[in-house]
Amino acid sequence: MKLKYLGTAAAEGVPAVFCNCEHCKYARKAGGKEVRTRSGAIVDNVIKIDFPADAYMQSLLHGLDYSNLNHVLITHTHSDHYCVNELENRRHPYSQKKKTEKPLTVYGSKQAYEMIKPHLEEGVLQFKVLIAYESFPVEDYTVTPIPAIHARNEDPFFYLIEKEGKSLLYCHDTDEFTEEHLEFFKGKHFSMVSLDCTNGVLEMDYIGHMGISDNLRMREKLYAIGSADETTVFIANHFSHNGLVPHEEMEKRLPGFLVSYDGMEAEV
Repeated sequence: MKLKYLGTAAAEGVPAVFCNCEHCKYARKAGGKEVRTRSGAIVDNVIKIDFPADAYMQSLLHGLDYSNLNHVLITHTHSDHYCVNELENRRHPYSQKKKTEKPLTVYGSKQAYEMIKPHLEEGVLQFKVLIAYESFPVEDYTVTPIPAIHARNEDPFFYLIEKEGKSLLYCHDTDEFTEEHLEFFKGKHFSMVSLDCTNGVLEMDYIGHMGISDNLRMREKLYAIGSADETTVFIANHFSHNGLVPHEEMEKRLPGFLVSYDGMEAEV
C-alpha cells in the first residue's frame, strides 16, 4: 500500500497566502519541501483522500490523471479539504466521460452530501453517506470511517484503509484519540499512521488539531494497546505556518516520524 501526499498544509497554505511572518518569508525563499499546498493524498492512485481546490494543480505537478479516478473520501467540509465546485467538473460538458464508464463516487458525511447534492448526476458523479465505524468496500480495499474530533455542526471522519493485511490510519483533521477510539483500535495493527500536526511546535488548547507533543503521545498510546510497534510507519502531516520550523528541524523534533512534504510517498 502506497500513500502519496499531494498537499500537506492547513487551510492557508505554506507560505500562507496573505502572511509575511518569519516562517512564511523563509518558505518563500527556501522553496522545495518548505512550500506546502492544501491537504490531500492518494492511496495507490486508487483512493483520493480529500479534494481541495489545489487538487487540480497537484495532479499536474505529480503526474496524476483524475479522469481515471473513481473514489474520493472526504474527511470534512472545510474548504481546504472539500471543493464541491471542482468535483462538479466531473459532469458533462466539463468532462467527456461517458455514463457507460465508472462514475466518480464521493464518500463522506451527510453534511458533505447536502453540499454536493445539487451537482450529482447518476452514473457520472454520485455520493455515499457514511456511518461511523461501518466499514465498506472500495474495490479491493476495506474502508472504515472513524468520527473525528474537529469540525462543529457536522460529522467529520478520519479513515482506516485496509488491503491484503496492510492498513493505513489516516488521521486528519482531528484531535487526540479518545477512549472510544482506542477501544476500537484494540486488536488491530496499523502498518502506517498519518497524524495531524497542524499546531507543530506550539502547545495549544485548541480542540480539533494536534501538534508535535500530541503526535508523540498518540504513538505511545498505540504502542500501549498493541496497535502499533517498531514496524509501524508514523508520519506527521497537515501543518500550519504558525507552528512550523524548517523541515529538518521538524524531523529532529519528531524522532521516529517521517515529516510529510508535498509529493512525498510512503509505502508498506
